[in-house]
Amino acid sequence: MRHSGFTLMEVLVATAVAGLVITAGFRLIAMSYRLLGEIQWERELISAAQDIWLRFRIDADMPSSGTDDEKGISWRAEDESIPIDEYELKYRKVIVTIADGRSTVIYVNE
Repeated sequence: MRHSGFTLMEVLVATAVAGLVITAGFRLIAMSYRLLGEIQWERELISAAQDIWLRFRIDADMPSSGTDDEKGISWRAEDESIPIDEYELKYRKVIVTIADGRSTVIYVNE
């Protein structure tokens, strides 16, 4: 007499493999959401830095520190220089901070 169907061992192995695949899928989805969030705040920070960089390039009288409450940006600039042979390269080191506290540094040459 021959029975058709799956043995208990086959069902357990299939269940274990399915569990591993589902777990890996959920982990991949969670990592994707986290990475998407990081990319989003990085874009916001880059956009804010570009805005401040343009302001410094256009306006020679740009204040060394300030805030833009409408965009949620603040900045603080420090004048610095690097001696190169007989020449001195002058630039501004600007720390740009967005509303959630994340910041980046940009350099604006004079």
